[in-house]
Amino acid sequence: MLGDLRIIEIGEGMAVQVAGLMLCELGADVLKIERPGGDPARGTAPFANWNRGKRSLLLDLDTAAGRATLSERLVNADVLLHQFTPARARALGLDDASLAAVNSRLVTCGITGSPYNHPDVERSDDELLVAARIGAMYENDGHRPGPIVYRYQQGSWAAAHLAAAGILARLVTRLRSGTGGGAHTSLFQGFMSTLPLVWARNSQGPMPNPPVYPLAARPIAMQLFQCQGGDWLQIMDPSQQFDHASLPTMWEVMAEGVEIDTPEGLVEAFKRRPLENWLADLRAADIAVEPAYPMGEVLRHPEVVANQYVVEVEDPELGKTRQPNVPFHTDADLPQGRPAPRPGEGGERDWIAPLAATSEGSSPEEILEGVRVLDFGMFLAGPMGPSMMGDMGANVIKVEALTGDRIRFMHRYYQAAARSKRSIALDLTRPEAQPILERLIQWAEVVHHNMRFKGAAKLGLSEAGIRKYNPDVIFNYVSAYGQKGERGNWPGYDSIFNAIAGWEFENAGEGNRPVFNRPGTMDVTSAQSCLVEIMASLYAKRAGGKGHTTQTSLLGIAAFTQGERLIGPDGELSETYHLFSDQTGFSPYHRIFECADGNWIAVAAHKQEQRSALHSIFGADAEGFAQAAKTRNSGELLTAMEAARVPCDIVNFENAMHRFFDDPLNRELGLISVLPQPVYGVVEQLGAFWYFGDTPIIFKRCCPDIGEHSVEILQEIGYSDVEIAEFREQKIVG
Repeated sequence: MLGDLRIIEIGEGMAVQVAGLMLCELGADVLKIERPGGDPARGTAPFANWNRGKRSLLLDLDTAAGRATLSERLVNADVLLHQFTPARARALGLDDASLAAVNSRLVTCGITGSPYNHPDVERSDDELLVAARIGAMYENDGHRPGPIVYRYQQGSWAAAHLAAAGILARLVTRLRSGTGGGAHTSLFQGFMSTLPLVWARNSQGPMPNPPVYPLAARPIAMQLFQCQGGDWLQIMDPSQQFDHASLPTMWEVMAEGVEIDTPEGLVEAFKRRPLENWLADLRAADIAVEPAYPMGEVLRHPEVVANQYVVEVEDPELGKTRQPNVPFHTDADLPQGRPAPRPGEGGERDWIAPLAATSEGSSPEEILEGVRVLDFGMFLAGPMGPSMMGDMGANVIKVEALTGDRIRFMHRYYQAAARSKRSIALDLTRPEAQPILERLIQWAEVVHHNMRFKGAAKLGLSEAGIRKYNPDVIFNYVSAYGQKGERGNWPGYDSIFNAIAGWEFENAGEGNRPVFNRPGTMDVTSAQSCLVEIMASLYAKRAGGKGHTTQTSLLGIAAFTQGERLIGPDGELSETYHLFSDQTGFSPYHRIFECADGNWIAVAAHKQEQRSALHSIFGADAEGFAQAAKTRNSGELLTAMEAARVPCDIVNFENAMHRFFDDPLNRELGLISVLPQPVYGVVEQLGAFWYFGDTPIIFKRCCPDIGEHSVEILQEIGYSDVEIAEFREQKIVG
């Protein structure tokens, strides 16, 4: 799909490597630049998983010879993907201006800690420190008061997807303009892309500004139950209207005298029977449900195997392994399953000069200007992808039932998934709506949905139905379990896949019961996965290819996020690290500390000299760091750590959302969108997830009201006012 692209990747961080992996597995030729001696992570599961299929070139970029060799490779490259801050990039001659002089066609993506145009951009890109900086620890639920560290690296996973999508968007623009440019993102913006589910402010309507979180323990267990024998079960019924008394197993429990009309009674009821009984009953009732597994066990799941979300790889250092695969299914022939390279393997091969590009020579005002997207999706896992395309300037039409998207009752979630779209309300159950559907699909360059396929086929939205009207359209969909196993039409939601992926246990801390993951990370990552697939298809088609079909799934994402682990030759899972039981961090050198004034400081001392400096501040006993911190004020400690060059940040915790929205700098930098909406008044949301330099992100539309743009859309596809009035009278269009 991306076989004509040549990408240079520099960096040892997770986000850079995962972004490079996705582009590589979509067909790009990725050359990984490693330090002399190779990446220190070689021989570990993350290195093996995140560097499959790449080539390796060992270079010392601190020497003139190393920089000269890199410059020679950049002349014929399409993309440079790195994790340097702007200052470090300038020192290496890798800033945007210098690179444009070397290769005007080059697209450059730097993944930093904070946004490229932010004053904090030179600060550390450690996930823990970025979470502290933005205020994400305020949103995590935990077993004690105060800020809570999460194990799931949501900033890094999101930044990897944003980087891959941003690169492809800039390449689509290059097909038109003939020139490259910046497509930068950050872990900070990665967090931003997940927080809209809980961070937004409305001036009016049914869900105005949320209350400030209490400074107390919040071990949330939303539809999460322990069963007989100790196993845990995660249910997701979004309306929470399901009658548990209808379950046959519940009849037995109620006959024993258990009252299930209270939350406490329901908890007691589930403890009376084993997991298998409840799974059978709930699945028979078509309720989304999964066990809460330990992290990594999902790689053995039969549906993961059937859908090839795990891949067998003969790794040069680890031997025969089973690794989490990228969650991409497509009709394109993708080169998946190749092992990570040995040090320097394949690096001797240089690229020849690319063919002279043909282009209009004009630069669009927005990155995806002129791209037409038709979105039939509901909820989050999927529709957030087209929304992000709309943020970049695509013309996105949301098609929904006359009653609207079923997630509208969860107002914040709907706002997060529907920004930058127009809405047409259309009753696709009516045969009279098919001519309208035909014109809409013929208008579109991209069609997306996340419906279960049986239901989609009834509405004319099977792949065959869509291609009947537009044979070469780009088609993408998101499912719960994928389409190659036995569960292609099963329901699925974020929380049950956080459970199956092990994140409900990992985020809870060692030895604790699982916690519900409040920010919908599996939903958001699935949407971002579909965004990467759509952008790859868009680039491929506009570069002269066909309109591909692509799909991803929540189960595929659950498996993909296991990238720190693999199954070794002995059949055992590789080791990984875990979160402290008090949810403060991962080691004495990588955690948050409470200070005497009630504030918290985050520390990431990964290098030996940084750890030695931390000992000089706190004392010889690393286990006593936390107690020592409680005797010092946060300002004094922060000053001492920065003077000693220990990476650190104050933990932005209490009232974090309002503080973010009230900061004028965030508005100035486009990190907040402020838009009117018919129901919610003025809506403030988290803003730009990318920094494209010379091409701004312009927010023009908040989430639409139901059918808000039906008339103008019908007019655009050729219907007269008389015809439109007739559609409305017949209740085909709303």
